Amino acid sequence: MDILIVDDTDLIRSLIRDMLALLPFSTYIEEAADVTQALSILSRWQPDVVTLDLQLPGGSGLDVLRAIKKAGLSSTVIALTSLGDPQIRQGCLAAGAAFFLEKSSELEKLPAILRIVAEKRQNS
Repeated sequence: MDILIVDDTDLIRSLIRDMLALLPFSTYIEEAADVTQALSILSRWQPDVVTLDLQLPGGSGLDVLRAIKKAGLSSTVIALTSLGDPQIRQGCLAAGAAFFLEKSSELEKLPAILRIVAEKRQNS
């Protein structure tokens, strides 16, 4: 499964990359640190999954999410944020994110979510 990690914090990208590298179905992982990099990568490559921070230089993770949906990409988007506001969660899910995780309290759920996504893709 191909995965794009979009987060402006090196430590968070590294943490997610290390978590994903342990999973048997992570075949290719690419990273972006801002909106411009993410959109550039998405213009040439369609990952199976995008982990997407909402607070990014150059715009918002919602901008990237909307671009993914507008382009008709079938990437599963997992929104990640430090902001646990219920309205932000609803907004992300309404915009097309499949999952929403708070970095401080739910990041450890990421491997289980990716297993679910991998199983769904395998059975499609």
